[in-house]
Amino acid sequence: MICKRISPASTVSSYVKEYLLLHMVFDHDAPAPVKAYPINPEEGMTFQIIGNLVAESPELKLFEKRPKTYVFGQPDYRQNFHLTHEFMFVHVRFQPGALFQLSGIPMNELVHQGVDAALIFGQDIGEVDDRLANAPDYASIPSILDAFFLKRILGLKHKIQPFDKIGRLILASPQQFDLARMADQACLSVRQFENRFVRQIGITPKYYARICRFYQAYEMKEFNPELDWLSVALHSGYSDYQHLVKDFKQFAGTAPNALIEQSNQNPERRLNIAGDFRGV
Repeated sequence: MICKRISPASTVSSYVKEYLLLHMVFDHDAPAPVKAYPINPEEGMTFQIIGNLVAESPELKLFEKRPKTYVFGQPDYRQNFHLTHEFMFVHVRFQPGALFQLSGIPMNELVHQGVDAALIFGQDIGEVDDRLANAPDYASIPSILDAFFLKRILGLKHKIQPFDKIGRLILASPQQFDLARMADQACLSVRQFENRFVRQIGITPKYYARICRFYQAYEMKEFNPELDWLSVALHSGYSDYQHLVKDFKQFAGTAPNALIEQSNQNPERRLNIAGDFRGV
């Protein structure tokens, strides 16, 4: 079994942030594993190699069996992932805005959607699925994905422009977000800036910054459980604890301590293989 973050090749790292490789096997007498998945600043692609995943959106009262390989846009609701007793996947986390560059699809059309990857990337997906299913070991998997994404990148007509990196800037420092200043630096009106950002990321920059700040707070507590919540709130840019609680209820559907308790029951932790996978 494995639970590991893997950096992509440098040739694709401008588009792919990281690969998350997970392989778990549970006793069939044990309850099927469920992974808590709050809203996070992410767009990506998931290759299910063994088993399958059902995504539950409690707020929408929706259960959706995801395609074998699927592309997803920015989540907009809390999810719970119900997994089979043996489950193996590689999860591709793109740089903010990179999925728009690779697919040409406006990201507002993919918000909280899980779409069959073959509908977007064509028959190459089937070939990648076959190669992943027949990979001789875990170490062989990243190079298969690197080759697929490099082919896509080399075929792009338009390369990354300065505006395309704004999502990364907000993700790194959501506390510094200033809409008017960013629009001015991009030589755009606020409305033009917002429209262009929504096309690339799927949601408004202000909303994206809120999600980034929330997720930073969540990860800070995950990696530093000794910190009290007020310290987490202030370090993350919240004016007080109550504003942090408000975001947790909106983006995780529960209070801060309850989310941490739920995360501690995630399947990779039940198997004690989480390692550096916390916060994912």
